[in-house]
Amino acid sequence: MRFIIRVPWRGTAAVAVLALAGCASVTPVEPPETALPDIFTGQNNNAGTEQNNISVNRWWQSFNDPQLDQFIAQGLEQNYSLQAAWARLAQSRALWRQNASGQYPDVNVSLSKSRSWRESTTSDLWSAGISTEYELDFWGRVSALDEAGRLTALASHAATRTQANTVAGQIALNWFGLIKEGQNLALLQQQQARVQSALQVIRGRFQRGQAAVSDVWQQEQLLESINADLISAEGLRDSYRQQLAVWMGHSEWLSAAALENSELRAYQTQSLPQLDTTPLTVPVSALQQRPDVQQAFFKLQSANASLAAAVANRYPRFTLSASYSGSDEDLGKVFDNWLTNLAGGLVLPLIDGGNRRAAVAQQRAAVDENLALYQQALLDAAQEVQQALTDERQSQALVVSLERQLELASKTEAFQNNRYRKGVGDFLALLNAQQDVISLEKQLLNARWSQLQNRIQLYKAVSHGDFSKEETPS
Repeated sequence: MRFIIRVPWRGTAAVAVLALAGCASVTPVEPPETALPDIFTGQNNNAGTEQNNISVNRWWQSFNDPQLDQFIAQGLEQNYSLQAAWARLAQSRALWRQNASGQYPDVNVSLSKSRSWRESTTSDLWSAGISTEYELDFWGRVSALDEAGRLTALASHAATRTQANTVAGQIALNWFGLIKEGQNLALLQQQQARVQSALQVIRGRFQRGQAAVSDVWQQEQLLESINADLISAEGLRDSYRQQLAVWMGHSEWLSAAALENSELRAYQTQSLPQLDTTPLTVPVSALQQRPDVQQAFFKLQSANASLAAAVANRYPRFTLSASYSGSDEDLGKVFDNWLTNLAGGLVLPLIDGGNRRAAVAQQRAAVDENLALYQQALLDAAQEVQQALTDERQSQALVVSLERQLELASKTEAFQNNRYRKGVGDFLALLNAQQDVISLEKQLLNARWSQLQNRIQLYKAVSHGDFSKEETPS
């Protein structure tokens, strides 16, 4: 990737310095420094704490899930939104080549035949020639347009990397969401079996006159609530499967029968990955690798190059032209008598109703706009990374707390169940213990799922998105 040496930012817009002698170059904009911490972390106090710097390329490989690796590889090839992004990049590069063509002479070859009639005489005349025209880029207008095209292509490439990162993130979220609902269905079936077993004991006691009918009803209500959760879990499972089909470009997976596919069926036997609980940190330099920040930066520099071209457009334009031509009634003799012509031209804008001055003002405002957008993109990136790290820390703490709560609630349930079976326990105490365990089991699974979502969001927040072998324009 080629960069031009930067100079400090001065004033509200960077205007290219145009010398009246020699070819001027575009002076890139140097945005003012933004006060950001050197390291982002989710910890309130880092002293004495082991830290783990995030360094991600193909970040999903950190989950050690070969099926996910395969899905994302397919999605990066087949996702239609990403294919559209690559097509937009191809358009941008073609426009860059159009802008760059002004640095080379135009060469044209002509061949024509004319026929004239005079009384009873008819004559043919063959003409052939070659001509060229070239603009002398004294004020840097042509080179500035070329630079604007190059930077626009770089911005388009960054946008493509943003889309690639989005595709990878959505495939990971929906695949793990499918696994999570598989675990949820298995958990609900276990809960259903436990509650059903307790219901048989309660019915037996009711038949012996040792329990009220309301005890049976409340236990049946608890069982029915689990049945309702099973219906919801199946709906969420299908939703994740459909979203996975969309992001991977697999229309055949939209059918419910796709769950029998050998690739998708793996969700039934997998568990959510166990995450490293070492506190994570992100260096501020990672923000500059984000494709959205780079896109905003390249747009700023492209607007600045367009400003330089608009300023240069107010100065005279020098062109050189040359031609070599000949004509004769006999086509074979056209090349025997050639006329050579060499000319220089000067076009000086005199009165244009303020059009060129307005174009400069418009481009200067565009630079100011893109400068503000770049600074906002950098600030948004910093906030997103910091929020992701904060969510990561909180989700880890929540999982630990829920694991402890579930351990205590399970002991309580076992104790109350044993007392009830012996006929000395209270049904409401048993019911409350059952409800607590069921609730905490759901909360813990959801907390682990939330923790995984936060980790994926964190990886996306620091990823460069350059997952293909496509070369960056330079």
